[in-house]
Amino acid sequence: MRVPLASINAHAILDAADFDTLMAQGVSANWSFSGQTVRVGCRPLNTQRVARLIVNPPDGHSVRHRNRNALDLRRDNLFTAPIKRHPTPPLMGRHRPL
Repeated sequence: MRVPLASINAHAILDAADFDTLMAQGVSANWSFSGQTVRVGCRPLNTQRVARLIVNPPDGHSVRHRNRNALDLRRDNLFTAPIKRHPTPPLMGRHRPL
C-alpha cells in the first residue's frame, strides 16, 4: 500500500494489514516525512514515527530499515537493534564538577 506524504512529493510503502491496524488505533491519515523518518499524528501523543508504531520495539532498541530506505515501512524491511550507549568518561584534571 502507498500512503502519500504531506511534506514531500513521495509515498510511504507499507503492508495493507499494518495500515488498517494503525487506522484502527486512531492514527491520523495525514503522514509527513521529516528528519529522515515518516511521522504521523496520533493520540494521546502528538507525533510518532510510523516504523516504531508498526514494530513496537522493546526499550533500548531502535528501528532500522534493511534496504536503508526510510519510506519503505513494510514489516519485512524493518528490524530492531539495541541502542549503543557509551559510558561517560570521568572528569579529570582541571575539569572538576562544582
